Amino acid sequence: MKNVKMVLAGTVMALSSACHAQTNFYTNVTNLWYQGHKSNVLEIAEQRLTADTNDIAGLILKLEFAVEFLEFPMFSNTVQRVLAVGQTVASPNFAREFQEYAEDINDILFALPFYPANEIAADKLKALIPNKPLAADDVIKALQDDGYFE
Repeated sequence: MKNVKMVLAGTVMALSSACHAQTNFYTNVTNLWYQGHKSNVLEIAEQRLTADTNDIAGLILKLEFAVEFLEFPMFSNTVQRVLAVGQTVASPNFAREFQEYAEDINDILFALPFYPANEIAADKLKALIPNKPLAADDVIKALQDDGYFE
């Protein structure tokens, strides 16, 4: 009986935590990223994309990981999806923030061919450094402000 109560209490705590993380999605992912748990953020993105391949939050987080770790194959595929799906999201805060975010993505696309190959390996290691903010924090915050995660 004691084990059943412990399992039940653990389940309630896990569900409570999952619900809290969903309503505070922005805080959750930006804190994980800042603390250096970037693979956890990618895992969240992949879970969201498994549930919905057009989930803009999952696509943006996946793109952020690809840019941060210079994962060029992931980047090239994901950037097109972010731009295409992002244009279909009409919520007001996101639509406003997405314009600037899309410009930033296009700037990266323009600069990519000029990225010195000898700097790529060194820059990949820099991605592991904690205490760096999530570059897409404004668009993720805009989604939360628009009620996207409710």
